[in-house]
Amino acid sequence: MRFDLFGFATLSLAVGALQMLLDRGQQNDWFSSTETWIEVIVLVIAFTYFVAHTLMTPAERSFFDYRLVRNGNYVTGLLFIFIVGMVLYATRALVPTMLEELLDYPVATTGLVTAPSGLGTMLAMLVVGRLVGRVDLRLLLFTGFSVSILALWQMTRYSLDLSQGDIVWPSVIQGIGTGLVFVPLSAATFATLSPQMRAQGTAIFSLVRNIGSSIGISLVQTVLVRNTVAVHAGLVEKITTASPAWNNPAVARVYDLSRPGGAAALDALILQQSSMIAYVNDFRLMLYLTIAVVPLLLFIRPPRRNDAPVDAHAVID
Repeated sequence: MRFDLFGFATLSLAVGALQMLLDRGQQNDWFSSTETWIEVIVLVIAFTYFVAHTLMTPAERSFFDYRLVRNGNYVTGLLFIFIVGMVLYATRALVPTMLEELLDYPVATTGLVTAPSGLGTMLAMLVVGRLVGRVDLRLLLFTGFSVSILALWQMTRYSLDLSQGDIVWPSVIQGIGTGLVFVPLSAATFATLSPQMRAQGTAIFSLVRNIGSSIGISLVQTVLVRNTVAVHAGLVEKITTASPAWNNPAVARVYDLSRPGGAAALDALILQQSSMIAYVNDFRLMLYLTIAVVPLLLFIRPPRRNDAPVDAHAVID
């Protein structure tokens, strides 16, 4: 079978333009930048050519087998892994910066308090691997998403007064939720695909997960910056000389607005509080996204007993 070079080239160009757009969009202030518009135009043109070429090319000779999108389980699985990629990687991108920039954690300490998430994922995957085939996949997925929702809810309660335990336990719980989701989601996504389509299905599955993670990270970073600015402006409006806090001599001395140092100290405090609120809002957004995807479990068909097993490691790596 000949390699579909045109399909490969147009899809690669579209994905590359999307990645550049997401990586540099916030830095370039999005659509106020010429570079952003160029990336959007390249993305739209390349993807349009890819779709048109795919529809006009026989499935057995196309780079993308469009018959994959006719499988309900597979399409639902792609949507799930897209959301999982957004939530998982976006959260992992937020927590380290929050710890280092707001709580002054050293890099080594940040690594130590976030590492247990991987341990939770590993343990959960060892357990859930034994349950696949014995327990309804939809029940396993519901359990995994419920655990992830619990972890994200705990993260929405973060404040500037956090102990290391307050960071470790939600991280472990989220890792467990991720492990409980990945294996049954992989099994459910590929259960109704024919063996001939699973190789390409695996590649698309991983691609969608990576695109989801890129979009998720870009989304939370953009929301973080904009929320920080908005909350900062709102807090500044509420600070007046009539506030009872100024009656405290210590507060009046440290934040004396007649001195440049006092005004700077007050602005730094407001910025710190604004950033913390913005981080919490990001975690809340991830929480809402996870809750919104749970009802889609109803669209997943459990695999039949004669369906061939799927190697989950192929789609997790």
